[in-house]
Amino acid sequence: MNNNSEKTMLSEKELKASNALKRLGIPKMENIILLCLFEKEGLTAREIERTADLRQPEVSQSVNALKRKGWIKASSIRKDGKGRPYDRFHLAKSIEEIRADIKGMVQKEIETEKQDMNALYDMLGIET
Repeated sequence: MNNNSEKTMLSEKELKASNALKRLGIPKMENIILLCLFEKEGLTAREIERTADLRQPEVSQSVNALKRKGWIKASSIRKDGKGRPYDRFHLAKSIEEIRADIKGMVQKEIETEKQDMNALYDMLGIET
């Protein structure tokens, strides 16, 4: 992410990566958070909000989705034993493992679409 202001926008390279991830089925907010964590590990939700210019609900929902996918994990931090703990987020898998997961998701989607097309052809009596 660009660091020239408190609220930042995606660089051209990051925007291309974000768009590619979106085309592969990764929702925009999730892929922006992934890009933030690829660049800098151990960000808090507030740091992600500021870095990516996202709102708290967007970050919260997307972080939970990424945790369910097993791509990120949280470590709970408590300052001097006072107040509520807060989470720092880290990649739970390597970039290569996440890439393999995405590839598997895409292949599964392609297979589902092939099955749907074959079922449609069968219903219409079209030979393949």
